[in-house]
Amino acid sequence: MPKEPKIPSKGRSARGLISPEQRKENRKAFLKNVGEFLLCILGGLIYSAAINLIVLPKGLFIGNLTGLAQVIQDILKMVVPVQRDLTGIFLFLLNTPLFIMSFTSINRKFFMKTLLTVGSMFAAMTFIPIVDILPKMTDYLTISLVGGAIAGFGAGLCLQAGGSGGGTDILGVYVSLKRKDFSVGRVNLIISLLIYAYAFFRKDPIVMIYSFIFTLIYVFVVDKTHYQNVKISLMVVTKSEKVLDCITRGFGRGATYWNGKGAYSGQDTFVINTVVSKYELIRMRRLLQDIDPNAFIIENTDVNVTGQFMSNFF
Repeated sequence: MPKEPKIPSKGRSARGLISPEQRKENRKAFLKNVGEFLLCILGGLIYSAAINLIVLPKGLFIGNLTGLAQVIQDILKMVVPVQRDLTGIFLFLLNTPLFIMSFTSINRKFFMKTLLTVGSMFAAMTFIPIVDILPKMTDYLTISLVGGAIAGFGAGLCLQAGGSGGGTDILGVYVSLKRKDFSVGRVNLIISLLIYAYAFFRKDPIVMIYSFIFTLIYVFVVDKTHYQNVKISLMVVTKSEKVLDCITRGFGRGATYWNGKGAYSGQDTFVINTVVSKYELIRMRRLLQDIDPNAFIIENTDVNVTGQFMSNFF
């Protein structure tokens, strides 16, 4: 009895070699991963530079885990005459249990990116001297706005690349994946209030107020930079049923569709309505265009959603 011919696996030729198409996809995936890791490092450096060169020299307090490390440094100075700033070291030590949680409860790729980001932040905050690069800027409101915007942008880049700055960012990602009404920035804000309780008694109340303004700006920029928190409403007009399958099975998104008819062509169409995060948008556009190059797509940015919406961060 003749043997049945072996069917080559997807992306491989009959000889078991990787096809040119699969090689191209592998190259794209590799470059995407490299770009995301570099973005994590860049975000960590931007955040650290904003803290050491703008925020700390002006005496502002920072919320989240960085603020807790700053509190420990402040208390240590009252007990032991410490000459060198150890905030970066304390930050790394405080992150250790949260690293474990990111590995066990989120995923390994997020853990690796977060570890890389925090490593770059640790190095930058330890070796970049705390120097006031804006000595002529004495208005605390301006300092809070500028420092919050730059630090928030750096942290947002890390989140956009699929990592985080560690600490409360890890906790924020975990909570936002479980609770649709929470964002990374909102979790940061809640925890930061505890830091300001210390700042109120240890520092000038005016400083505490401006520190809180810094955190508000930071949270706002993080949530706007982090694409997971920006929701996009899509209406897709297509002739292919595969588009609906791509949305529901490929992305795990719910959708509503109607049977329509083109007013000009008179041809039958599907009108599909769904909501995705901005993080998913670029990939979804590409896949929908591959399935149906003639699909008509309408996007409505930053919509409010009530009901079941899962934050598909990864």
